[in-house]
Amino acid sequence: MEKIIILGQGIAGSIIAFRLLEAGIPPEIVDDNHKHSSSMVAAGLWNPIVFRRINKSWKADEFIPELESFFTRVEWKLGADFYQSLDISRMHSSKLEQDLWMEKKTLPGFFDYLGEPEDVPPTHFESGEFGLGKVHRAGYIDLPAFLQSAAEFFKSEGLYKQANISDTWIAEQLAQNDVAVIDCRGYQSAFSGYWSYLPFGLTKGEVLTISCDGLDLESIFNAGFFVCPLGENRYRVGATFNWDDCDQKPTEDGKQQLVEKLEKWLKSPFEIEDHKAGVRPTVQDRRPLIGVHPNHKNLWLFNGMGTKGVMLAPQLSQVFTSAFLHGNPIPKEMNISRFEKLLGQQNPTVNYPNP
Repeated sequence: MEKIIILGQGIAGSIIAFRLLEAGIPPEIVDDNHKHSSSMVAAGLWNPIVFRRINKSWKADEFIPELESFFTRVEWKLGADFYQSLDISRMHSSKLEQDLWMEKKTLPGFFDYLGEPEDVPPTHFESGEFGLGKVHRAGYIDLPAFLQSAAEFFKSEGLYKQANISDTWIAEQLAQNDVAVIDCRGYQSAFSGYWSYLPFGLTKGEVLTISCDGLDLESIFNAGFFVCPLGENRYRVGATFNWDDCDQKPTEDGKQQLVEKLEKWLKSPFEIEDHKAGVRPTVQDRRPLIGVHPNHKNLWLFNGMGTKGVMLAPQLSQVFTSAFLHGNPIPKEMNISRFEKLLGQQNPTVNYPNP
C-alpha cells in the first residue's frame, strides 16, 4: 500500500499511528480537531481489578506490562509528561467484597495487584464500614497532554491533516488505488453506514474537575466513583454512565450525581472548575472491534474499547498491526468477523441521535 489513512487522533488512532511509525510506515492521520473526541474528556484511568467480584480485568497480565512499556516509551519520544502510575485506594462496598479481597490477595495471580487491607482512609475522606485496600500497578494517562503532544509531533512530521470526515469522504479514499483506511474514530464510527451493523452500545459519561486546598491525595480514591489527583490541588472526579443520552453535552443531573457522591465521602470543601461529557465506544458483548470490513478489504476498524481504551489499546494495537501488515489472525473474541451475520442490518438496540 502506498498510503495509509488513520481516521481520528484520539487514543486509538494515536496509538496505531505510533505502532506504524515504529514499523517504519508513516501514516496520514486525519482528524476533525477533536470536535467529537471522547478521548479528550476521558479520565484516562487504568485499573487491573474488577471490584464487583475482585477479579482481574480481562487479560490484565498482558495489557498492563504493554501499557507501561508503550506509554513510557512514547512519553520519552515526545518529551512530554503524561504517564502517571498511582495506587487506587478502594473503599470496600460490603463485607463480601472485604472477604473476597482477603481471599484473592493470597493467590499468586493477584500478588502484583492487591495490597494489604487498611482501616484508615486517605486524609479528608470519611471512613467506610468495611475498610479499604490498595490496588497496585494502576494509574492514569493525562490524555489531553498525550493527545496534544502527539498532534504536535504528527504535524511536525507532516502526517496530520484536519478534515470533516463523512461516508462520502471515506468512499473517495477507498476508491483510490493502494490506499488503506483505518477507522479509529471511537463512538463516531457507530454513525457510519460502513459499520452500522455492528452492535455498538455507546455510553455517555460525565466528569468534573475540582479544586480542594489541602487535600494532598496521593492515590486514586475509589468508592463506586473516583477522585484522581492531577496536581496543584486539582482533581478529576467521575464518572457517570448513561445509556440513553448519546450527545456530548454536560447535564445538571450528571453533575449532581457526582457532587452527591463527593459530599458523602469528602470532608473538605471543594470548588468545581470544569464539567465535561463524552461518549464511550462501548460494545454489547464488552469486547473490542478489530478487523477488516467484509465488503471493503482496504477499510479496517480499531475501536470498541469502551472505558478501558488506555489499558487495552497498547497491546491490542500490536494485534491489529500484526494482522494489518502481515496478515496474522485476529482472535475471534475481538475480531469484527464475529458479527458478519448482522451485515446488511441496522443496529436496532439504540436509537442513536445524530452526533
